[in-house]
Amino acid sequence: MALAFSVVYTPPMESKPVFAVGHRGASAYAPENTVAAFDEAVRLGAKAVEFDVRLTADGVPVVLHDDTVDRTTNGQGPVSRLTRFDLLRLDAGSWMHARFAGTRIPTLEEALLAIGPQARPVIELKAEIPPDVLLDALRKYDLEDEALVISFQERWLSNLRRASAELQLGLLADDWSADLPIKARNLAAGGGLGGVLVLNVDVLGTTQVSACEAQGLEVWCFTANDVGMVAACAALGVTGIITDRPDLIRTR
Repeated sequence: MALAFSVVYTPPMESKPVFAVGHRGASAYAPENTVAAFDEAVRLGAKAVEFDVRLTADGVPVVLHDDTVDRTTNGQGPVSRLTRFDLLRLDAGSWMHARFAGTRIPTLEEALLAIGPQARPVIELKAEIPPDVLLDALRKYDLEDEALVISFQERWLSNLRRASAELQLGLLADDWSADLPIKARNLAAGGGLGGVLVLNVDVLGTTQVSACEAQGLEVWCFTANDVGMVAACAALGVTGIITDRPDLIRTR
C-alpha cells in the first residue's frame, strides 16, 4: 500500500490556478474507479475527479478503465459481455488490500452521486456511449454544465456536442500534432464554451501550451505522480493536473 507524501506542491500566489484532478479517484490509496477512491480524492482536496465509463451488455454505463474485468476484480471477461447484475457479484477491491474487500464496480450514476456534490466530475469515455444515456444521467443530478467529458476519440465528443450546448468537452492526446488545438477548439465552439486539451506529460512543453492558449484553450495534463513533475507542469502553464495522489497539490 502506498504511503501518503509529506511534501506537497503549493502554487505561487502570482501563478495560474493549479488544481488536482484525482486519477480514477485517489487511485494510489484506494481501488481505482470505485466510490472508495472517489471519496478519498475528495477528502484529500481534489477539485475534480476523473473516472472511466463503459457500457455493460445490457446498456448500463459503469465505471471501469479496462475493457475486461480481469485486472481489477475477481472476475473475468469483457465488460461488454457482462450485465450489470454480473458486475454486482464481483469484488473490485481485494486486489489492492483486504480492507477493500467487497468494493463494487459503480455505475455512472453512483459515481456522480459520490463526486458531484463536492468536486467536478471528469468523465473519460472508454467506449462510445449514446449521448442521451450520458446526458440523462448528468441532467438527473443537475451536472450537465458542471461535468467535463474527455476522450481520445474526437468523433464521440462531436456527437455529444451536437446533443448538448452546455456540456464542456476535452480532447485527450498521447502524442502532439499541430492540429490538436484546432480540433479541441472546434469541439468547444458549438456550445460557446472554453475548450480543454488534456496532454500526456511526456509531450508537454512551452510550445504546446502556447499553441493551446492561442486558441483560447485550457491545458490539463496526465499523469503526474511526484512533486517535481507537478511543479514542472504548473510552471509550463497547465491548470488541471491529473494525478493518482491528489494530496501532492495544495490549492489555496
